[in-house]
Order: sequence, then structure tokens, then C-alpha cells
Amino acid sequence: MRAPSILLCAMALLAGSASAQDVYKCVKDGQTSYSATPCSAGQLQILEIPPPPPAVDKGAATRQERVASQMEAARKQRERLEDQARARAAKQLEARDKHCAQLRLEQKWAAQDAVGAGDKNRDAAQLKARRAGERLAVECLH
Repeated sequence: MRAPSILLCAMALLAGSASAQDVYKCVKDGQTSYSATPCSAGQLQILEIPPPPPAVDKGAATRQERVASQMEAARKQRERLEDQARARAAKQLEARDKHCAQLRLEQKWAAQDAVGAGDKNRDAAQLKARRAGERLAVECLH
């Protein structure tokens, strides 16, 4: 009983190094034997040995993992920089809106001062109101 299993193991090893091949299982007078050639007499069963799996290039897998990791790190860096740029732009827009609100308020006050100014100060107040309007137009209404 031990000889057929040794023979089977030896054939499996040989089959692993070669391409797929047939193994013949022969049963004669209650005895089972395995062979690379067909049985001469007795009951025949063909066992097909599948080809060995392709060799895995562990170096390629490692390179792919390294490249994927580098790409992921670059993506995260790019997203971080984009988030920072959006935050800066939002802060600048907020500061500009605040500045323009202040200029509108100054222009409104200057116009009110011009309306309420007496004859002596009216020209200076109107000039101040006009300049406040021009400054608002240049800085905020372009």
C-alpha cells in the first residue's frame, strides 16, 4: 500500500515540473497502481493532473504596492493643498466683503454729511462723498 502512494507522490512531483499530463490508475486483482502509461489489463481510470499555478513574481507585487502607496500619498498631498487653497480663498473673500462693507458705510456717511453740511462746508463734504463713492467703485464694484 505504501509503494503506490510513494509512486503517486513521485509522479505528482514530476507532473508539477512538466506540463499537464495524464496519470493512469489501474486496478487489477484488487491491487491499485498508478502509471504514466495506460494499463495493460484490468480496470482503467484516467486522472488528469492540473498544471501548476503560475509563479508569482513577488517583486512585481511589491513594486505595485509601492507605486500604489506613492500614488495614494500624492493624491492625499494634492487634496490637502487644494483644501488649503480653498480655505485661503474663502478667508480672502470674507476679508474683501468686510472691507467693501466698510467702504459702503463710509460712502453713505459722507453722502449724509454732504446733505447736512452748511454752505461753508458743502463743497468739501460733497468732494469727500464723491471720493468715497469712487473708492468704493474702484475697490469693490469692478
